[in-house]
Amino acid sequence: MKLDSKNLVLNLLGTDANIQINKKVLLTLKLEEAFFLSYLIDQYKYFEREGKLRQDGSFYTSNMDIALYTTFNNSQIARVKKAGLEKQLFRISLEDSRTKSYYYLNFDKILEMIGTEKSNMELAYKSRFDSEKIEIEMNNMEDIDNLKKFTFNELRFYCKENKIKYSGNDKKGDLINKIIEFKNPDLLEKAHFSTVNDISFTSEQKNRSLTKNAEFSSCVSDITLTVSEKSITNQEQINQEKNTCHVHENFKKKKDKEIENIFHELGINYTDTNEANSLLILKQFAGDKSLLKKYLISIHNQLKKLTHIKNLAALFSKKLKEIDFVLLKQIKNENENTTKKIEEENKKNESQEKVINMSNEQNQVINNFLNLDKKVQENFVHLAEEKYFEENPTIKNSDLFRTMKITSYRVYLRTIYQKLLDILKIELPELIEVGE
Repeated sequence: MKLDSKNLVLNLLGTDANIQINKKVLLTLKLEEAFFLSYLIDQYKYFEREGKLRQDGSFYTSNMDIALYTTFNNSQIARVKKAGLEKQLFRISLEDSRTKSYYYLNFDKILEMIGTEKSNMELAYKSRFDSEKIEIEMNNMEDIDNLKKFTFNELRFYCKENKIKYSGNDKKGDLINKIIEFKNPDLLEKAHFSTVNDISFTSEQKNRSLTKNAEFSSCVSDITLTVSEKSITNQEQINQEKNTCHVHENFKKKKDKEIENIFHELGINYTDTNEANSLLILKQFAGDKSLLKKYLISIHNQLKKLTHIKNLAALFSKKLKEIDFVLLKQIKNENENTTKKIEEENKKNESQEKVINMSNEQNQVINNFLNLDKKVQENFVHLAEEKYFEENPTIKNSDLFRTMKITSYRVYLRTIYQKLLDILKIELPELIEVGE
């Protein structure tokens, strides 16, 4: 009797007989770390099922057990334990004179990893290239030059993610051509892959065309041309483009030079997409380009701090699409605070200047007043005193006030100055005019 091998295998490899590794965990942590975490989760389930978990949810397992059931050697065990601790997936308590290791799983952290909104493809990109998924702009010839900087594997992954059909026989040049055709087919008419330095082809590739139909449009030469023919044809195309460029240049909207200069300072191409996104951000800043510059520099500095970025320009362009409203608000607040401080400083300076001017004016008026006849001075002072004492009756009989009049007459005049000035404006306006 023949055994039902299919059902036997499926039953023997059921969940109870296996350590299961979640796909997102595998793509996030890679194989060794993912397998070790899955082993610990499996141990937790066992201890929980047997009622052997401690009250705090921890369980005991030794390095010997780990080695037996995972087949890891000592260096692998040390490596995965260190990685798990750094990523806060679990913590370890060494007890009984540091001879026993008790594990505490961080289920919140594990759930965060499993429940990520990122697709398996995005996680695969991050795992494969140690960076976010590849973003490719395709607006002009500069973007084609940037495209050539990607590795063959990166281009294949990009095609896979964006469902661009390619075959196992496609070379780097074929993939580049297909991506251009997918992103911006109009650029195919301007693309120059015919010079030797454009793309590094193998001898095998020299006989391959860059399009499905083994040819570009009539304006692009076949790749089987000799080096000299390629150079001549390429130069002719450049000359033709120069001529046609001048015809259409006047119809193209000119880019903002100030913003373009900011991009050049950062070493980023000022593509049409970057321009459009920058103008949207500029609108948030009410057209203040100095604030836009702060925003762009801040984003650029943030990205530079990240490690293993292979295409900073592409990631920068992606960040511009996703407007950082927190950063916007921060820059606006900083600007408002700076503006407020400047206004306060200006007001303070104006106030100080006003006080100085008033003091100078007062000195001038008092100097002119002191040049008057003594009797005239006494009459005006007497009238000013009466008005002053009406408003300040408690000072009238003050010894200090009377002493001030005798010992420091100028200071005294300053004290009653406003009342004295009111009288002089009526009785001797020419004195005030001189003072002013």
